[in-house]
Amino acid sequence: MRLRKSIPNCVVHLGVTDARTDQADPTSEGLLDAAVSGARWLAIARVCSDSVQFLAAVLLARHIVPAEFGHAAIALILVPLSAILTFEGFASALVQREDITRAHVEAATLASVVAGAILSAVTFLGAPIVAEPAFGARTAELIQEASPLYLIAGISAVSRSLLWRRLEFRAVSLIETASLVLGAVVSVALAFAGGSGDAIVLGAVAGQVAGTAMMVILAPPARPRFHGRELRQILSFGAPASGAGLLHVAITNVDYTILAARLNAGWVGMYWRAFQLGVVYQDKISGIMMRLAFPVYSRTRDLDELRHLHERATRVHAAVVCPILAVGIVVMPALVPWLFGGAWRPAIEPAQILCVAGMIAAILTGFAQVMLAAGRPQALLRFNIVVLIVYGATVWFTAKQGISTVAAAVVGVYALQLLGVYGILFRRVLGIPVGRMVSDLSPAVVASAAIVAIGLPLQRLLDTAPAPATVALLAIIGFVIHVTVLRALFPAVWNDLSGLVRRLVPVRMQPRRWRIVPSASAS
Repeated sequence: MRLRKSIPNCVVHLGVTDARTDQADPTSEGLLDAAVSGARWLAIARVCSDSVQFLAAVLLARHIVPAEFGHAAIALILVPLSAILTFEGFASALVQREDITRAHVEAATLASVVAGAILSAVTFLGAPIVAEPAFGARTAELIQEASPLYLIAGISAVSRSLLWRRLEFRAVSLIETASLVLGAVVSVALAFAGGSGDAIVLGAVAGQVAGTAMMVILAPPARPRFHGRELRQILSFGAPASGAGLLHVAITNVDYTILAARLNAGWVGMYWRAFQLGVVYQDKISGIMMRLAFPVYSRTRDLDELRHLHERATRVHAAVVCPILAVGIVVMPALVPWLFGGAWRPAIEPAQILCVAGMIAAILTGFAQVMLAAGRPQALLRFNIVVLIVYGATVWFTAKQGISTVAAAVVGVYALQLLGVYGILFRRVLGIPVGRMVSDLSPAVVASAAIVAIGLPLQRLLDTAPAPATVALLAIIGFVIHVTVLRALFPAVWNDLSGLVRRLVPVRMQPRRWRIVPSASAS
């Protein structure tokens, strides 16, 4: 495995130098400090943007019928696709490579912009031909409205890579927060003005435009020019990386696509809501780790340091996210109709089932970044091909059995993916023992099981109580159970988690006793 031996300072202010300037070798502590600083800013950004987005989701759910969400769900696939096919394909190598020159940046700028323009044109012209026969005219119309996303993402791809290379997580966080908030506000405004699925899609486009503008202003890309040798070097990493990323997007959206072809838009909208609650919303937390993982992992000195860093990150991350989803399973019967309205009740059961898939997704968070940082995008690409085939076939054969059956089948696919990551990618490709799966899973599984076992009977007892009081009480009880289980049974994870919290909180805001007693950290 070829990992970064140094952190080249190829970015000076907002530009790129022609010469490489090496700095001292990064240490584990230095990477941890960078990760903690980045996590702090990403966490602040997530809290702000996700609060606005969640409020927007509630308002949109009460003004737009479920069928329109079903149509928009297909068009919104272009949001991650636009990043995968521009940033991953032509700019991610600028983050991963040990050294870059101005020629690399110029070639990446040219390729990402040209690719974005071509993809936008093809999508706009091809939607009536390809999408309309499969999903209907309304879905094809919304896809056309979302088609500029490729060009928008292509323009900012290199700027994003330069900021990531410099570990400028604060700047990226502020930009992404502003763009997400703006997109949510635009969607709600359009919905109140009488829009439907258009409001959802155009809000996403508006947010991307704002984010791109800020990225380009803060880190202007170099002048686009063709450099054959540098472009080949970029594509040697970017092509399999984008292929793996494209397959990941296909995996996470193949269920929407198949259900849109086999069920009516109303049921697709219900499944979309359930998947948002069970899987996507946990990604609001997981996204912090994912955005930190690739640039930080790429700077580890060797495979042992990469293993160690990922093990601690996964263990703490799963111990945080999985119990939250366990609380979600418990409160879903009261939460869904209270927030989104009675029309969304059919989404309750599949949402509860998909919370288990969300737990597995949380445990898997960062595995792709480990493979990319280790320079093994080809292995990741092959693995994702197999997962996509299995996932697609599973959803196809269960679609007519109802969305709850589909949700249960999806959980089974996620479980197989978990076994494949630890048993194939980690063990055979990177030499990480399968036994590590037990240490990664145990704290999260035990805490989550305790919350569900105690919480579900309590939820039934509180069935006639006001929904806000029920949700609040069950959430508090779940938190107490979570803390009790971790402190009593998994002290190493508790020490890591409490130590992380102490490091995330600025010193001036910490209680005095935190400053006196050093935070413990399991090695």
